[in-house]
Amino acid sequence: MPETMMTLSDVTIGYRRPLMRPFTLEIRRGEVWGFVGPNGAGKTTLVKTILGLVPPVSGALVFPNGRPRFGYVPQRHMLNPAYPLTALDVTLMGRYDRLGPGRVPTEQDRRRAREELGRVGLSDAVSKRYALLSGGQQQKTLMARALASDPDVLVLDEPTTGMDLPGESDILSFLKRLHEETRITILMIGHHLDSVAGVADHLGFINKDEDRFEAGPAESMLDDGRLSTLYGRRVTAKKHDACWLIRAEEDRHG
Repeated sequence: MPETMMTLSDVTIGYRRPLMRPFTLEIRRGEVWGFVGPNGAGKTTLVKTILGLVPPVSGALVFPNGRPRFGYVPQRHMLNPAYPLTALDVTLMGRYDRLGPGRVPTEQDRRRAREELGRVGLSDAVSKRYALLSGGQQQKTLMARALASDPDVLVLDEPTTGMDLPGESDILSFLKRLHEETRITILMIGHHLDSVAGVADHLGFINKDEDRFEAGPAESMLDDGRLSTLYGRRVTAKKHDACWLIRAEEDRHG
């Protein structure tokens, strides 16, 4: 059994005021978690709580074997593309917490940044302006930045937002390969359940407006009855090879 990396024990998330009732969540090394819910459901607040950016209103966040190193991948619009930065400059940001005050990146830091740009398929874009990269390339650069920090846990905030189907498929395929190669723990926020389910082996459904949080292995979470309750209409989930096909009936009341 993989070691427990973190436990949220009877935790209430929120910004000084509770968003929803307390819940407990255990995340083990090497798991891939996908947290799914509508806009404003509390997904980002949950992740910020795990990252330590927002303290829990109540309950305890416990790291049994010490706090892991997190690598955070924000939505790409969070980085102002007007800055005259290259893909290498952006990726090097992932090394800054290792440098210390007043220190500049070493050649080793630059080598690690280039390695991660290569891992995400951007070896030819090292010197290109971040602002001139495609949306998919910008997102991959932010992934390289997070990976350059040598994280124990990779956290992604809706990594495929605003992408077309090929771009989305490319990002999700990369995450699957990354996990197969490194067994890194991954936590991912997403809107589209079918996309998240194609990568995650564990799922968390969250919706503060319904005071709802459920989490567990993907196979058990992708139950037709559970999904139908979540979405308020009949939803079916079938696995075909390694992919989940999730279908919802038309909403006849909307």
